[in-house]
Amino acid sequence: MRRSRPNDHNQQLERLEQKHVRLKARVRELDGQLFLTANEERERMRLKKEKLATKDQLEGLRQQMA
Repeated sequence: MRRSRPNDHNQQLERLEQKHVRLKARVRELDGQLFLTANEERERMRLKKEKLATKDQLEGLRQQMA
């Protein structure tokens, strides 16, 4: 089994953090609208789930690095 190097973890951590920021910004954008279309509401729910999953991945990776 291949062992991950710290640099691999750092790159993955940075990529996940950037993804989380993008998801958070889009959710905030949708939340700021007075009305959402059905498609926008579905997108908002999907993004919220993806943002939470990304946060969980970040926490797991941080624990591995500790």
